Amino acid sequence: MVGSKKDLDSLKELERLADTAGAEVLKSLSLRLDRPTPSHFVGKGQAEEIARLVREEGADLVIFDMDLHPVQQRNLEEVLGVRVIDRTQLIMDIFAQHAHTEEGKLEVELAQLKYLLPRLTGKGKELSDLGGGIGTRGPGEKKLEYDRRRIRERIKTLERKLEKVMKHRENLRRRRKKLGIPVIAVVGYTNAGKTTFINKLTHSQLVAGDKLFLTLDTRMRKLVFPSGKWVILVDTVGFIRRLPPQLLASFQATLQETLHSQALIHLIDPIPTKWLEMRDTVRRTLEEIGAGEKPVIEVVNKIDLLSLPERRRIERILPHAILVSSKTGEGMEEVKKRIEELLEEREKPWEYFITANFSGEREDNKVVFPQEHP
Repeated sequence: MVGSKKDLDSLKELERLADTAGAEVLKSLSLRLDRPTPSHFVGKGQAEEIARLVREEGADLVIFDMDLHPVQQRNLEEVLGVRVIDRTQLIMDIFAQHAHTEEGKLEVELAQLKYLLPRLTGKGKELSDLGGGIGTRGPGEKKLEYDRRRIRERIKTLERKLEKVMKHRENLRRRRKKLGIPVIAVVGYTNAGKTTFINKLTHSQLVAGDKLFLTLDTRMRKLVFPSGKWVILVDTVGFIRRLPPQLLASFQATLQETLHSQALIHLIDPIPTKWLEMRDTVRRTLEEIGAGEKPVIEVVNKIDLLSLPERRRIERILPHAILVSSKTGEGMEEVKKRIEELLEEREKPWEYFITANFSGEREDNKVVFPQEHP
C-alpha cells in the first residue's frame, strides 16, 4: 500500500478499506512527493523501491492512496509486475461487495463503468481476461468483457433503470408527505455506528459490524415516541474523505432520501484522532449533494469508550451536541426529546397519528408503504 507522508491518517484509513475489501495488508509505504510525475505518479527510484517490496513480500496487488491516471496505472503495472489499483477502485470494490438490493447493484455498476470507460485504451484484452479480485469485482462477480461501445450502451441502460427507481422513490415520498410522516436521515462518516445507533433507538435488529461501508442500501425504521407520535429514521451510506465522484453521481437515487428528509442526525465517532476533520468531511459532502441547509442534530456516539476529560473536551468543542452510547443506551432519551422539539418548531408539526390506510410497521419496526415491496 502506497500513500503520502503528508497524510498518514489517510494511509491508515486505506489499510482499513483494504481489510474491508478482503485484502491482507503485507506492507505500507509512505512517500514524500513534491509533485506527481506524468508517467508513473511516483519517481523512478520510488517505483523501484515499491517493486523491491513487492518481490520481498510476495505481493500480487499494490494499492495507491492517490487517484491514478490510466497511463500512470498501466506504466506502474509494467514496472511492478503486479496489478495496481487506486483508492477509488478500492472503494468501488467494497461497494460492489456490499450492494445487496437491485438498486444498489445498479448504482455500483454504473459508477464502475463510468470509471472504467476512460481506462480501456490499450487494455481491452487484459480487461477481458480478468477473472476477479479486488478492483475488478462488480455485481454478480462479472468479468469485464465490454468494449467502449457496449459500455456506453450499458451506462445508458443503467441510467434509465435508475431513473425509474428515482421516480418510484418520489412516489413513495409523496405518499409519506400526504400522510404527514416526517423522515429523519441519519448521516455520518463511514463506521460511525449509524446502524447500531438506529437499532438502539428503535429497538431494531439491522445487521451492523465494524467494517467500512457496511450499509449501502437505504433502510428505514420507525421511531415511536411515548406520546404515540412517530417518525421514520433512514439509515444512509457513510461518507469518507475523497469519496469518488462517480459514486456520488451514481448514488443519487439513494441520496435522494437524505435530500428529502425533514432533518438530519449527524452521528460523530470521536475515537479517531482526526474526528473533527471527519465531521467536516460529512458537512462538505452534504453541501455537495444539496443537503447543506437541512436542520441538523449533532450526536456524538461511542462515549462509553471515552474518559471523563475527553467527554468534557467534546462538550466544550460541540456545546450543542448530544453525547450518546449506542452500546449502553446513554443519551438516547435526549435524542428523542431533541427530535420532537425540532419537529414541533416546523410549520406543519405532528400531523400524523397512527391511523387508517397505512401499514407502517412490520416485524423489527421495518417501514413498509402501500404497494412497496419489502
